[in-house]
Parts: sequence; structure tokens; C-alpha cells
Amino acid sequence: MKIKLLLFAAMSFTSIVFGQQLLTKATFDMVEYVEDVEWVGEDIYCAGFSFKTKINDGNACDAYLIHYDTNLKPKWTLKISDEHTNKIFAVKRYKDKIYALVVQGIAVRADEDVFMKLFTINLGGTIEDKVNFGRTFNSPSNIVINGSNLIFGYRIANGTTYSADFKNEIINYNLDTKKFVRHTSTQYLATPKKIVVDQSNIFLFRNYIHPNQPNIMAYKNGKYSEISLRSPKTEYFLDSYINKNILTVICTFPGEYGDKKTYLRYYYINLATNAITSTIIPYEKLGWSEMHFDTFTQGESSWMIIEDAKTKALQYILIDNKGKVNKTLNFDENNGNGAWENYIIRNGMLLNANSNGIKMYKTE
Repeated sequence: MKIKLLLFAAMSFTSIVFGQQLLTKATFDMVEYVEDVEWVGEDIYCAGFSFKTKINDGNACDAYLIHYDTNLKPKWTLKISDEHTNKIFAVKRYKDKIYALVVQGIAVRADEDVFMKLFTINLGGTIEDKVNFGRTFNSPSNIVINGSNLIFGYRIANGTTYSADFKNEIINYNLDTKKFVRHTSTQYLATPKKIVVDQSNIFLFRNYIHPNQPNIMAYKNGKYSEISLRSPKTEYFLDSYINKNILTVICTFPGEYGDKKTYLRYYYINLATNAITSTIIPYEKLGWSEMHFDTFTQGESSWMIIEDAKTKALQYILIDNKGKVNKTLNFDENNGNGAWENYIIRNGMLLNANSNGIKMYKTE
């Protein structure tokens, strides 16, 4: 894989405030869609896929996992191309292994005969093991490792087209015994987006909060259940986290034809009593005109990408569990458009990866 590396000597963007500087950027020829980034110490992993394949039929794709140092100098690239369709969606480094959720099989237009697999990769970029969990459709959630258990959610299907019966599953895979437990939804649910784990409790969220159906798959106190947030209309899931006995769920209604009352909504679930409360904050009150859907959790706060109502500029904002914005960073629109962004913000640094490449910024 040919990789072009561009180094910038702490060059400031005039459009980026708060001392934000682009330090280094790596672009790639093959990866067209970035799905995940992982940053552990001095190691960065970028996962994605491309339709530029030897088969070149417009449907086949190859998956890539690229290992960088913090200067974004590539150390190795793993290409996964042993099947017609290869897509890598989530990656997690744990101890001396890298775990990746890979969808493989054959996909031709709307017909997807593909399977959900867990790859175990050593730190040198060699695949050591694969576990096949069964037929799937669309993308899985993130990966969480809790003790010796690797946990994620994915969509299962009894067919290969959109007319198939779709349900979701939580997989709890023991890394020591290599045995796993499945928890399957009782009915159709939207595509999994995020898994949240607190001790032995597991919660799986989908990309939509639909009315009149369960919205959260839960494995709590040793029992499986499904939780409905009782939303009056379809909302978009953004983020979730747990503090003590409160599970906070953040959603947005970005507006639709005939209903332009855009808002941010917080749901609070008391895990001891199962009581659910919620509060709505209109975009207008927050000073926003648009909301994007890629987030990064930081404790009891979330980084989000929004459009400022006055300037129409994109910004990263750090918003807490009550809707208070505590920090704002301008988004580098020369290197992205706010859609399909994968980013990590910590210790005064910002790592962002999208189809334009992978970038490291200094924010303080």
C-alpha cells in the first residue's frame, strides 16, 4: 500500500483557534472509508476498507489495518483480501494483541452473504486467529474489553437481502477460554452503534431511537432485558456513558420535512429503580444550526461536531451530561466535512481520520 507522508512544522491554521495546530498528516492511496482509530501509548491503528481491488467489479472490497507511531509514520499495513468482500469496522488493542471486527463474504449490490468475524492480530501485524459468529448485515458496534471478556454487538440476519429478518446480538467472548455467550434481541432493532459496559452490566445502543419499540439491549444483574425510552418520534443516537447508577443517553432530532424543531435530548436511566427521565435542549438555545453524528466520549462528557448558527463553521464541542458546553475547537474544514469522522481528543492532542487521511493536531 503506497502511503504519502506530509509533515508540518507546527503550522497554524488561521481558521483554527485556541492554539490548534496541524502537526502531521498521512494520506493513503488505497483506503477510501475509515471506520475506526485506536490510540494506545505511542501506537496508533487506523482501520478501513477500499473498493479498489483486483476483482474490480464495483462490489468487492479489501480491508486495511495500518499501524502508525504518534508522528503518523507508518510501521506496517495489514491487508485483508482473502474473500470477495472484506470490511474492517472496529479495532481494539489489549495487552499484546489487536482485536478487529471484520465482515467477510460476498456482497453484490443489495445481496450480502457476509459473516461477522473476530480477528486476533499480533503486534507485528500478523493474523493469529479468526472466530466466525455467523451471518450479519451492516456494521457492528465498537469493542469493549472488560477483564478477560471482549464484548460487542452486531446485526444478525436469516437471509442475504434487505427483506431478511434482522435482529441484534450481544457477544460476550472470553479471551482465555475462547468461548462466548450470545444475547439475542426479541425483535427487529436498528443497526448497532455503541456498546457500554459497567462491571458485569452490558448495554447495546442502535443508531436510531425508534418510538414504540425497545431501544436498548441490556444484560443487567445476570438477566437479559430490553429497554424502551418511549421517544415520541425517531431520534438519532449520539452517545452514552454510566456514572454510578445513572445511564445517560444522548440523542438528537435533526429535523425533517414538516418538523424543523431540532433539539438535543438527554435520557437518564436510574439503574437501581429503572426510572427514566429526559430533558430537551433546542439547537437554537445552544447556538447550533446543524448536528453531526460522530462522537467521542470523555468521562461524563462527549465531544461532538456541530455547525455554529452564526458563522456556519463546523466546531468540535465538549458537552457535559447536563448540556453545558465546556470547550470548543474549530473543525479543520480543509481536511474534512464533519461526516464519517473518527477522532480522539486527549491530553491537548486531537487525532482525526477520514477519507482525506489521518491527522494529528495540538489543541493547547
